[in-house]
Amino acid sequence: KAQADKKAAAEKKALAEKKAQADKKAAAEKKAQADKKAAAEKKALAEKKAQADKKAAAEKKALAEKKAQADKKAAAEKKALAEKKAQADKKAAAEKKAQADKKAAAEKKALAEKKAQADKKAAAEKKALAEKKAQADKKAAAEKKALAEKKAQADKKAAAEKKAQADKKAAAAKKALAEKKAQADKKALADKKAQVHKKVNYPTQINSQQKRASRTELLTVSVSLNTGKIVSIASIGILASAILVSAMVFIAG
Repeated sequence: KAQADKKAAAEKKALAEKKAQADKKAAAEKKAQADKKAAAEKKALAEKKAQADKKAAAEKKALAEKKAQADKKAAAEKKALAEKKAQADKKAAAEKKAQADKKAAAEKKALAEKKAQADKKAAAEKKALAEKKAQADKKAAAEKKALAEKKAQADKKAAAEKKAQADKKAAAAKKALAEKKAQADKKALADKKAQVHKKVNYPTQINSQQKRASRTELLTVSVSLNTGKIVSIASIGILASAILVSAMVFIAG
């Protein structure tokens, strides 16, 4: 019995040890499986985190690229808009300058036309004034010439009338002298005939009276003839002066 109990105790102990080893092995295996599972989960988690980080990095990169493209596009659009605005401003400035130049050219042209019209008007007025003055001068010269001719004609007529009067007076004086001489001759002849019967001592007295009467008659004739010559010369001088004045007026006109 003691041996049996000892054997049973030994077997129980061995069984207990075997069970303890089995439990230890099972616990070790369980722990190994748990560690393996934990490692696998940790690996899976790490891989999942790595994939998430990779995805996040890819999304971040894509977002950065998208933002860069958007910024590039916005910058290009902004640049294009600035260039378009610059072109529009340049075009507007060019059109404004063209309009200003066109307006300035139109104003310059209008001013030139206005000046040309003013010059033309002034030239026309100057020409009209010159023509009016020329007409006035011509009229004045014609009136002066007509007046000079009228005066010359009047002087010529007066000289002719004066000469005619002088010639008439000279002819009358000559006629009167001739008549007087004829009467004197007739009287002298009568006296001579009357004194034929007178005494011879009177011839000297008769001759001296006849000579005195003859000298008186000759002096009267000479004075009359000289007066006629003077009047004729004066008339000729007046007529020549009138002709000379007319010629001077004609030349001046």
